[in-house]
Amino acid sequence: MKTYKLPCAWQISIPDNWQGEYDKDDGQCVFYPDNSDLTIRITPFHAERDGVPAPIEVMENAYIRTIPMSAKLRDAHLLNPDGFTVRMYEGTLLEEGKRVYVIYIGYYSAGELLSINVYGTNKTECEQALNIIKTVKMRCFENEKGDRGETI
Repeated sequence: MKTYKLPCAWQISIPDNWQGEYDKDDGQCVFYPDNSDLTIRITPFHAERDGVPAPIEVMENAYIRTIPMSAKLRDAHLLNPDGFTVRMYEGTLLEEGKRVYVIYIGYYSAGELLSINVYGTNKTECEQALNIIKTVKMRCFENEKGDRGETI
């Protein structure tokens, strides 16, 4: 596994046979395995005014507004990092005549939001990708000495 440092002090561990890149146009970190259409897109946000973090309700509403009305709420209790609330939804899209399964995950707290979307045509593969999502956590700045994670 390779650990990637994401913007806004987040990190994730990705299998060695996966690729990771930063899409500057969308502000997203994109991860995908070779020989598959599975894709994980991660977008971190930080919001504050005059040094005061945005209320958790603002961060939650910002996330929920990005979820399609057709998506269904799922149980996300296995994906709950300390200090954050998590919501997870699932749905499908039609792209280029193919049915694409999507899992939408949002971690939020006061001033922080991490939006994660898992896309793929194989539902089982998308569900298995949740094991990767379980590695998501907030980095502690005081413990970064010796951190060998790759910055994306």
